[in-house]
Amino acid sequence: ILVLVPVVLAKLEPGCVTIKNFYNGKFLTHSSKNHDSDRRHVSLWDTSEQWILIVSGDHYRLRHRDLNEELFESEQHYNGNYVFTWIPKQSVTAGEFDIWESRPGYFYMQNVKFRHCLSSTFWNGWVGAYPNCEKNGENEWEINNVKC
Repeated sequence: ILVLVPVVLAKLEPGCVTIKNFYNGKFLTHSSKNHDSDRRHVSLWDTSEQWILIVSGDHYRLRHRDLNEELFESEQHYNGNYVFTWIPKQSVTAGEFDIWESRPGYFYMQNVKFRHCLSSTFWNGWVGAYPNCEKNGENEWEINNVKC
């Protein structure tokens, strides 16, 4: 039996935000390590960085405020898909996310192209994307508007 449960997408305020993981209490940040000339790793850290939350039709995009690099899920994978920022500065096709509330004050962020959820992992500081959106808080995020 297939049961379909309606998902109500969040109505978030666009602008500057910080993004904190529920599971480990660390913030989504850029990494100082590039994957290649076009892709920079993202990681989790104790101090916050600002992201620009952008409405994109019925979806959202996230762009690192200081670097002007868009967050996206890559088709490259190893135990989950890699998540990067796109260094060339323009938007990417895998950069749209659906965001909906998982519990009061926390949200799932599911990539529109791959339908995977942004998640912390058992590797310290690593951020990946996985098909299961309900993994014990690992893919729940507190998104707070802040002054730019």
